[in-house]
Amino acid sequence: MAAIMERHLQVRGKVQGVMFRQTLMRAAQRLGLRAAASNMKQDKSLVKVSLFGDEDTVNTLVTNLGSGKAINSWGAKVSSIEDDPNPWPYDKHQVTTDNVDSKRWNPNVKMYL
Repeated sequence: MAAIMERHLQVRGKVQGVMFRQTLMRAAQRLGLRAAASNMKQDKSLVKVSLFGDEDTVNTLVTNLGSGKAINSWGAKVSSIEDDPNPWPYDKHQVTTDNVDSKRWNPNVKMYL
């Protein structure tokens, strides 16, 4: 049986205003994970991320996020990923895999993640 894990991250880079959260939620859904993310208003280069699910799948997604490559056609790109010492509960995040479909997103973004 696969190990289930919870991972909380601080993701930095070009991650706000470039459909980063939408791209991450769609990748998590495709991989069978639960995910949540929130933009940090005080720091436009920071998004708090929480991932829940199969340990190998979570770790693969984190590795792909940190590859240094653009994750969508709007140029969303991660420059660093660190464990979050002050994680938020899933339901306190702005966007989750449960509510992503209720948000208004630009349909013209191509997702590479």
